[in-house]
Amino acid sequence: MTVSQLKIQSCLTVLLLTGCASVPPPSAALAETEARIALAREQRAARYVPADLDAAEATAQVAREAMASKDYVLAQQLAAESLALADLAIAGAREAALREQVRAKAEENRQLRRQLGLRGEK
Repeated sequence: MTVSQLKIQSCLTVLLLTGCASVPPPSAALAETEARIALAREQRAARYVPADLDAAEATAQVAREAMASKDYVLAQQLAAESLALADLAIAGAREAALREQVRAKAEENRQLRRQLGLRGEK
């Protein structure tokens, strides 16, 4: 081989190795996912939308397993999916809690109307 061929081969080898470099572990993504799942629990997602919370937790578990297996691409994808599911659980829990508050206020209003003898009592 000539010197220029060796240089070309060396450059190609470096490019190949660089292109095949491993993806870094998605530690930050998993930490964010765990924090969001904790927030979903605080919002009482287990009470209002247990299926959404369960899905977020199960997906996070599979992401942790992928991380342990050093499949960082899969771990990153699963962490992102789990984060979206946790956000869905948070939104569902908040909506359900607000609906519960509205029902309680409507019942209070109905009671007050009845006590005052106003129309619209049911």
